[in-house]
Amino acid sequence: MNLDARTLLFSLILTYALSVLSLFIAAYGRNGNSKHDGMDKWAAAMLLEMLAWTLIAGCGVLPDVLSIIAANGFKAASHALILAALYEFQRRKAPHWQYWLPIALTLLLTAILVDDIQGRFIWGGLIYGFQMVLLARALLSDQETRAGRAWRLLFMGVVMIMLVLGLRAVVALFGLSELAQPQNAAPIHPVQIITYIAVMATALLGSIGFVFMVKERTDREIMHLAMIDSLTQIPNRRALMEGAEHTLARRNGLPFAILMIDVDYFKSINDTYGHQTGDEVLRKIAKLLEGRLRGHDFLGRYGGEEFCVIAPETDRNGALVLAESLRGIVDTTPFHIASSELAVSVSIGISLCSSNVARELKELLAESDAALYAAKQAGRNRAICFGMENA
Repeated sequence: MNLDARTLLFSLILTYALSVLSLFIAAYGRNGNSKHDGMDKWAAAMLLEMLAWTLIAGCGVLPDVLSIIAANGFKAASHALILAALYEFQRRKAPHWQYWLPIALTLLLTAILVDDIQGRFIWGGLIYGFQMVLLARALLSDQETRAGRAWRLLFMGVVMIMLVLGLRAVVALFGLSELAQPQNAAPIHPVQIITYIAVMATALLGSIGFVFMVKERTDREIMHLAMIDSLTQIPNRRALMEGAEHTLARRNGLPFAILMIDVDYFKSINDTYGHQTGDEVLRKIAKLLEGRLRGHDFLGRYGGEEFCVIAPETDRNGALVLAESLRGIVDTTPFHIASSELAVSVSIGISLCSSNVARELKELLAESDAALYAAKQAGRNRAICFGMENA
């Protein structure tokens, strides 16, 4: 297969054109609005890359100010937009000089070295390489970005471009400047073929990786919404039951306890002070309970004014100590809400799964409910273990 500079440039421009079309559809096709996830900036960056390579393809026909100076400026601006897209996705901000300085240096040095292809390869490689370092740093410094796998595609593209830039600089340092151009008939050099393939692969890998990064985070946010109670910001009943089943299945014969917690006279709080005050009480109780739990305990909102604690590796005495600690922190904490100070308490029912005894979760929940009912009947503001008298 015969390859020439024009054919490779056409393939490269076509790749970028299709990427731009796909990315703009992805960015603005979500109910007609662009979300603040960097997708629109990434699409604009691919558009600038496409324009840069289009101008390069016109070398010898277009003035040098367009085919060399403007083309390199567009490439530097494209890399800056990619960095801006990444930081917008991460919901962070970068110093403005990281965007504008490489563009300004590229335009200045390209204008000075417009007739020196070796100099452009060397200095352009240094500037573009610096932009790649900034991208790699942004990828590696954000933990949420690396929560999924898609970032590896983008990182792979960054590394690939850095290697190609280094290769081009080496070629320039050894004085090889007679490379194939759209306007001449020089045979295409292997380094040019590698460069075109790497740039094309990076356009695809980077764009696909970025789209998948956005999708991964969206999936995590949807899962968070599905598993977290919107009022108290603790796990909801679904997440609580899944956590309980998982803990019960993996307890390896160790004891296990469930604490069912109910806010005393909660209906009276709602009726007297209003539902907003009731919601604030629930939020504060959730925070108090969460602050008193041990590292391996699991708190969730069971429903209404009921909370539930899954306590692995906890026997009867440990469950009673934990329950009393939770009851006590609520009872002794003043609730200053709506210019009033409320006295709030909770009742707790405890169910136990002894060591090396197989139990069903629904049985344990029924027992903790029964113990909670007994605590309410006994006067509230107390903890009772199923099968025992007032603790």
